[in-house]
Amino acid sequence: MKTVLAYDLGASSGRLVAQGFNGKKLEMTEIHRFANRPIYENGHYYWDFAHLIRELNTGIEKVDFQAESLGIDTWGVDFGLLQRNGTLVSKPFSYRDTYPEPYVQQATNNIPAYELFQQTGNEISAINTLFQLMAIQHQYPHYLEETAQILMTPNLLMHALSGVMMNEFTISSTSQLVNANKQWDEQIQNTFFNKQLPLAKIEMPHQIVGSLTSNKNIKMALVPGHDTACALSALPIQKANSIFMSIGTWGLIGKEIEAPITTIEAFQEGFTNEGTSEGHYRFQKNAMGFWILQKLREEWKQQGLHFTYEQEIHELTKAKPFQTFIDPDDALFFNPPSMIQAIKDYCSKTNQQAPTNVGAQIRCFVESLALKFAHTIKQIEKITQSTTSEIQIGGGGTQNKNLCQFIANATQKTVFTGPAEASSIGNGLSQLRALGEIHTIEEGRLLVANSFDMMEYEPKHANEWQEATTKFQQLLHN
Repeated sequence: MKTVLAYDLGASSGRLVAQGFNGKKLEMTEIHRFANRPIYENGHYYWDFAHLIRELNTGIEKVDFQAESLGIDTWGVDFGLLQRNGTLVSKPFSYRDTYPEPYVQQATNNIPAYELFQQTGNEISAINTLFQLMAIQHQYPHYLEETAQILMTPNLLMHALSGVMMNEFTISSTSQLVNANKQWDEQIQNTFFNKQLPLAKIEMPHQIVGSLTSNKNIKMALVPGHDTACALSALPIQKANSIFMSIGTWGLIGKEIEAPITTIEAFQEGFTNEGTSEGHYRFQKNAMGFWILQKLREEWKQQGLHFTYEQEIHELTKAKPFQTFIDPDDALFFNPPSMIQAIKDYCSKTNQQAPTNVGAQIRCFVESLALKFAHTIKQIEKITQSTTSEIQIGGGGTQNKNLCQFIANATQKTVFTGPAEASSIGNGLSQLRALGEIHTIEEGRLLVANSFDMMEYEPKHANEWQEATTKFQQLLHN
């Protein structure tokens, strides 16, 4: 039995999972889990890097068995600035901070937005690494002056545990700084910073690159740094043309493609192209996931309302269907002081009755999320000029059976779900490839299919959902 360790960090929690491989099947064991939230200090949202490192080391200390290697994947776009001695210049900024927003317009005055999209394949979004670095350059210029290396978040954590200093392709491809040659773009850097930034070199995944400083017996593996890239590589996709989804705090919807799609329609509809574990691309939409529900839960607790997952389902089923819709991707829901108030504000501006109780709020969210996912899938099929009858969903969202069924209903496509821990599994599969235990993505996906239970959802209630789709489309176009 070969065992590898996968650290999978999302924007709300992190986990360490041991993945055992006996030559035929995989076995997963959770070793450590912890919360991950931005902290607010001096007018900005930061990641609590010291907390993250403490938790990473706590998890490693719990490993009382032989492990071959460890890999790390995280959310996209964020990064850390390192001084020459390897210490941080400042706490890493969180993409939840709004400090880069003014610099999007400034950037597109120099390189038109569509040209920047064509050059990088990335949707123009204020959270992207490029705009964050522009904000730092203007607001805290001494930070960049002190910086000797820039590492994307998973590689920053990798450096802290092993001393290895490099950036991985999939995570770098979320930055709006990487070109079609899979390299840091020199023109973009010269245009916005008048120099080449000290961005650590980009490397492809599935490599052993060192060992842990605290335990030399555990190798450091370079895995797909972006959690979505990890998740995609672990989805047991049966049809090459299938839609993939990874649902957690964010919802990622897309298709695997060989080269970036940078048409004007893709640009106007807000699609992005990000790297896969195989050096290809995901043509996808970065959409809202469970963030809205996570924030609602926080407010319910503040009001003294505590619900188990089963109780939430019960409340949803009591609420009448299709009463209120929101666009989950509306800017109102990005990071409001009150999510309940944000929903009320959205309903007010769209002339709808706001949901008045927990069940109605949950149903409003889940139905709206399914309808928005269906809308995005239709856009993908139009832009790629191809249709599919199947959707493969991975990530924690697979555990919400109502959402999965609603997606099948809204799209009128068959939905396959699993595994829930797709990012962790994809992380582990990359390590097994680095160790020579398996050799291809296809071999890994077949291994996943043979190791984990999947669920299938057939579409239902076509007429009711078509009526809801019509109402939802009118909402989007108002």
